Amino acid sequence: MNISSIGRIGVTPRPRQKGLSLIIVLIALLIISLAAAALLRSSDTGTLVSGNLAFQKTALASGDSATEAAIIWLVTPGVTLFDDSPANGYYASTLDGCDLTGTRTPAVVADDVNWTGPDPGAACNANGLTPAQPAGVAAGYTVRYVINRVCNAEGDSNALYAKDNATIMACSRLGAGASEGSTRGGPSYGNMPLTGESQQYYRITVRIDGPRNTVRYIQALVVI
Repeated sequence: MNISSIGRIGVTPRPRQKGLSLIIVLIALLIISLAAAALLRSSDTGTLVSGNLAFQKTALASGDSATEAAIIWLVTPGVTLFDDSPANGYYASTLDGCDLTGTRTPAVVADDVNWTGPDPGAACNANGLTPAQPAGVAAGYTVRYVINRVCNAEGDSNALYAKDNATIMACSRLGAGASEGSTRGGPSYGNMPLTGESQQYYRITVRIDGPRNTVRYIQALVVI
């Protein structure tokens, strides 16, 4: 038998694997991983935002308690409100040169109120008072306040001149009768009410410090 005359048995060669399916699978896995990471990050961010909002609301409630403590001091019998009382966080003028919340001139610290430590500068000679923990202040929060009488200087708000006997006294007051709403103080301006007694405006600024570096300011204008 002539072997050369017998044809070779044909075998179809197996196609060479080029790895395209593996690449597609790896890309799909990468996309799924990125989506999972984004979802996890979004969840963490949502939790963080919710937590921060809760801290801010608690700070606001604590600030209300500090405001009430300041009002109680203002109406305490025997308290003299014509002169500054830094030990009680009280100033008989508006201290227009002070940046009470640090937002008016954020790049300048010299005019900031001394809320928490060494006085940042002489441009604002005011110190925040840290009262005994008022009822309603949440644990972990610290409240401080500054009270300003809405006048241009120290002295009797009913007098013509301020304490220095040179500055004309000017106060924002709430009167009764025809003069109600006048922004000038002193009998020389004729703003005293025909009946009743005028009341003086006081501005209370409260700073609240809490967890996660929470810092919040609130202000209230009261009439006494």
